Amino acid sequence: MGIYSEEKIIKLIESARKNRSETHNIEFKDGRGGDISGNLWKTISSFAHNPDGGVIVFGIVEDRASQKITPVQISDIALFQEKISSYFNEIMTNAPRPDIKLIPYEGVTLISVAVNEIPNEEKPCHNKSLGLPNGACLRVGNTDRIITREEMIEFIRNSSPFKFDKSQAIGTKYSMLSEEKMKVFLEKSAERTGRVFNKRESLSQVVLKNLGVVDRFENGTFPTVAGFLLFSEEKPQILSNFSRYIERCVRYSGVTVASPIIDKADIDGRLSEQIDQIQKFILRNIPLNATIVGTKRVETYEYPEEAIRELVANAVIHRDYRLTETYTQINIFSNRIEISNPGNLPPGVTIENIKEAQFSRNEVIASLLRDMDYLEEYGRGIDIVFTRMAEKGLLEPVFKNVSNSFKVVLLGKIFAELNERQVKIWHLIQEKGKATTNELTDYFNSEFSRATVSNDINKLIELNLVEVVGLASSTYYKPLL
Repeated sequence: MGIYSEEKIIKLIESARKNRSETHNIEFKDGRGGDISGNLWKTISSFAHNPDGGVIVFGIVEDRASQKITPVQISDIALFQEKISSYFNEIMTNAPRPDIKLIPYEGVTLISVAVNEIPNEEKPCHNKSLGLPNGACLRVGNTDRIITREEMIEFIRNSSPFKFDKSQAIGTKYSMLSEEKMKVFLEKSAERTGRVFNKRESLSQVVLKNLGVVDRFENGTFPTVAGFLLFSEEKPQILSNFSRYIERCVRYSGVTVASPIIDKADIDGRLSEQIDQIQKFILRNIPLNATIVGTKRVETYEYPEEAIRELVANAVIHRDYRLTETYTQINIFSNRIEISNPGNLPPGVTIENIKEAQFSRNEVIASLLRDMDYLEEYGRGIDIVFTRMAEKGLLEPVFKNVSNSFKVVLLGKIFAELNERQVKIWHLIQEKGKATTNELTDYFNSEFSRATVSNDINKLIELNLVEVVGLASSTYYKPLL
């Protein structure tokens, strides 16, 4: 039962008609044509965020010119109710269950849909296809306004997926944390900020709670997920529910996972240790290039160390720790490095705006590792990756947001001869396993001619990135092992 009774809804209708205007918690819709599409999502989203919720009433026409609000009859009431229920399920994300009522009023039957405010941890309610922030609204007076990016971030910070690192680390207790490691962290933090370090008070419950290392839960004070992953006395993975929090690193001899494996390691331990060990694994498995500087021979890695460090830290910090079906995966091929992480980009962050629109799904982990110098200030890390790759004469990193996973690809020096379109073609062939010229041309929606795509493929063949299979009309291209 919703918070809006039939009597209360009628009073809201009467008040709105008297004042000749909808209000912050009532919206009128015609409904006679049977179509409930349009901007209905805006009002649903607004009312789901409104402390008072709100009511959408179908069967009332608001004529803004004459300022008259008139009840009208909807023809097929049963079908209309089905459409409303489907709309909530199919169009909206995190929408509350609609409380639908049929209300006799001045000789017609109105359909009211009460939308209650949803809990903070479920906000924002938004249009699935539009995403965030463009698919969510707030009610301002009698209108619905699309939320700003800042408002979106505030909603998300209070939502369950983005508070997971602050949740209780199940199966742990305070004695399983390393007091020595926490003291070292606090002492260095005090030194960095110029504060006086008080050893006696350093590990007080208040200090550790403020840091997000522990918190008060229903059954007492316990480590948070972030606190246990960073400061556990033993490896966190000794507990079964933390056993999947590892990084699986593999070095292949060729350019696909079908190539023979040269080196591999499953890296566990505290998060800071994982970052250090992943970095070491990658550096021992990528080429060293020698150059003469003055009279000295200088060896440098094919890929910039600082860029690798930043991406590895980001993978550990920003992974979705709710997902335990898979691992963070580091694959090193003869021509590239791929870092894949469980969890998609946060809402509002896209491949296109990733340099400007960063924020972490794990605020406590990010904050603590930043204080340990494992993370640049927000907004600088990805810029550093782009800058260091350019300084090496390498192409920009490739970002891919796929189903339940986010991947970053660092392209080796062989790709420096390719243009952006040729890189996309190579990725398509790589991901599909094989592709024809027609399939690759269709991918670009005829933006480029078949001849242009054929020339691009020839460049890939010249660089031994793909090979030709078959003859004439049966020709296709596949990655070269």
